[in-house]
Amino acid sequence: MKYIKLFIISSLAFLLGACGEEMNNPTVLTPSHSVVRVSQVGNDNVININQHIDFADVSQGVETRQWIFPDSNVTVEGNPQDAQVRGTFHKEGTWEVTLSQVFQENAFVGSETVPRETNEIDTTIVVTVMPAVKLNSIKANLLLSDGTLGDEISMEPTTPTEIPFGSILRFTYDATGNPTLIQGELHGAELVAEDANANTFDVKYVTLDKVYSFAPVFVRQRPMSSDTLVVVDFVKCVRSDEPLLLERVTTDASKKINLVYSRGLNANSPKASDYSVTLTTAKDEVLTPEVTAAYVSPDNASFLVLEIGDELVYSNDEVTVTYTGNSLESQDAAIADKFTDEVLVGSEEDVLKSSGFDYSYENSAMVYRGADPAWLGNVVPDLLEQSTEEVSEGSHSLKVTIPAGTADRPVKPSAIQTYLNGALHKFDFTENENNKLRLEFDIFIVNNGGERHPGATFDTNIRFHLSNKGSDWQEVAHGYANAEEGKWLTFSNVIDVKNVISEYNLIMKIVNTGSEPTTVYIDNLRLKRYYPRP
Repeated sequence: MKYIKLFIISSLAFLLGACGEEMNNPTVLTPSHSVVRVSQVGNDNVININQHIDFADVSQGVETRQWIFPDSNVTVEGNPQDAQVRGTFHKEGTWEVTLSQVFQENAFVGSETVPRETNEIDTTIVVTVMPAVKLNSIKANLLLSDGTLGDEISMEPTTPTEIPFGSILRFTYDATGNPTLIQGELHGAELVAEDANANTFDVKYVTLDKVYSFAPVFVRQRPMSSDTLVVVDFVKCVRSDEPLLLERVTTDASKKINLVYSRGLNANSPKASDYSVTLTTAKDEVLTPEVTAAYVSPDNASFLVLEIGDELVYSNDEVTVTYTGNSLESQDAAIADKFTDEVLVGSEEDVLKSSGFDYSYENSAMVYRGADPAWLGNVVPDLLEQSTEEVSEGSHSLKVTIPAGTADRPVKPSAIQTYLNGALHKFDFTENENNKLRLEFDIFIVNNGGERHPGATFDTNIRFHLSNKGSDWQEVAHGYANAEEGKWLTFSNVIDVKNVISEYNLIMKIVNTGSEPTTVYIDNLRLKRYYPRP
């Protein structure tokens, strides 16, 4: 009987082994799915001259492929039939790279869920090549108190040109490559204004008897390119006949009070006892802290720093400063006037301005696209253009008209994004102590949309999204259906940035739920660091 059992067991093992072998060889079905990756897609494929882009075909079910590049001004590395190739672009302009694929079956493309009625797919990638930044010319003029230009200052001096200390010079330049920021070394002078659209920037020279050199860097951040100018022993500051003026009361990065004067101060002249401060918190608590120190800033001789013990100034405080003394003087002995209850205006970083963002819709090279991104708001505006008809700052604003709600669609949402040189217009962001931002923008309402459409459940509104934030969006919808028409208003809200990335672009979204079209002008966006009192 034992041999019979052994035979049965052996036979069973054979059958199981045979079944296992058959089950371990399933038929593999490969979908036909076109997916293309591009190394510079995060920059919208905008690159510098002689920069390369990697192109990769990571599709499934491909039988044949062919990468097609422009016939000239591009160096291609790799076989055009391979899955991955590299193109280096040697001439500015807009170029097309096409991937032609043949699949085993009718193919899906990207995130599409239904295959196309073809197994031949062509994908075109548009590459924008920017010229390097190059300074072509520059001149300097004294900026007079009435805003007009005075004498021109030589940019090739044999000896330093003498200017009254406290002077502001306006530099006007011509440059290739659209630089948007002025950085570099000003050797202690202060960059007080810059306007990339007008190709100007203003520099203030505040220290008596100092000889200044000049080494600005003209920067385009995306794609990065720069050019540097160096002028040695450019100007020398001499005595001024102008009165010593208080220009503003503000705060510094340490949350201390700064009094900004028109020129350098005598470091031995300030007396803390000459100053008093009144501080009102957001909870309406009134504080009168003692001014415990008053001294000239070591970084800028025209700034007087006030310390108020352990107290600091926060973004949501209201602060006034009074000066009752007669001791404060400039480096050339001009006496500062007394003042009462000068209001402090905070100097928190505006991340739009510091990134060269076109916050006031002045740059004619900008392109505005409605229904973009469509998933956020897919209604195309009836009107979307730069305008000079109504402005709150500069010479232009953005005019937008969104169509009225209808019976089949009472809610009309439109998302709007801005592009420069084919790429999304972005600003930089770096982490700090709390990552809070305060958004402010000006709006002129021509038509607020009229009565709410019967099919809508909320009012016409506008908001700005920080893009790429996913579920972290917290931007406030500012309803304006009942707002006053025909005048400039300011809307604001605080954004708590939790999912921090290095750069963002702003998406403006207008949702019209009215029975009439809504028309507005938008201008002067401000996105400042915000430090509320704990």
